[in-house]
Amino acid sequence: MATTQLTLNQTTLLGATTGTIACLLAPIVGRQLLLPNVTVAEVVLASDREPAPLGAPSWHQGFVNWRDAQVPVIAFEGLNGEPVPREYQRIAILASITGNTTIPFYGVAVQGAPRMAKVKIAQLEDLESAPVGPVEFLQVRYSGELAVIPDLDAVEALLA
Repeated sequence: MATTQLTLNQTTLLGATTGTIACLLAPIVGRQLLLPNVTVAEVVLASDREPAPLGAPSWHQGFVNWRDAQVPVIAFEGLNGEPVPREYQRIAILASITGNTTIPFYGVAVQGAPRMAKVKIAQLEDLESAPVGPVEFLQVRYSGELAVIPDLDAVEALLA
């Protein structure tokens, strides 16, 4: 019997059509990342970040020591082909959705304090004509703000 495996993004959107999804709105430059709450392990201060190794790509923002592990920190903007901001306030620690045992957690640097949101699909305005970057699944408007549903599979593929 064949089985179908849905990605986290597909599962999240499917769940949003049938109920409410607990999400975290994490501010990045010019918009918010709309992250399913189940992927976010914790949010920590960016001041605890250690620098990236010499020669690392600009999107690699270093490491944070979290639960006795060195967790890599990325700049979503850089992975998306955009300029990397110089400073961040917080780091959202995300659990790998692909089952990567080498990098089970990674950090996404964010501009301010993320906030919780209970989201229904009817509350999202799909910006169908908006171009999406290489690590974006979909751009939407939520409560009047531009938000991006990231393609976490693509993010983790770049980290591997």
